[in-house]
Amino acid sequence: MVGGGSRRVFEMMPTKKSSAVRQLRRYGGCRLYDPERQAYLGPQDLERLIRRGVRISVREVDTGQDVTHEVVPPDLQ
Repeated sequence: MVGGGSRRVFEMMPTKKSSAVRQLRRYGGCRLYDPERQAYLGPQDLERLIRRGVRISVREVDTGQDVTHEVVPPDLQ
């Protein structure tokens, strides 16, 4: 309640569903690119995303092959 009135204030909930999958691209030399952030990701960035519950998919740019299982460490899968 705000100011004793009947109006309630609610926190804004994130608009994106947690089930959305973040699409990453892998370039030569194992460089990962996140088009959503428009930035390259290091191993710590990838781990941070996964630990926050972000589902990811990684595709090899040259072949289009799904390489998620090659990029995500087994302890984070």
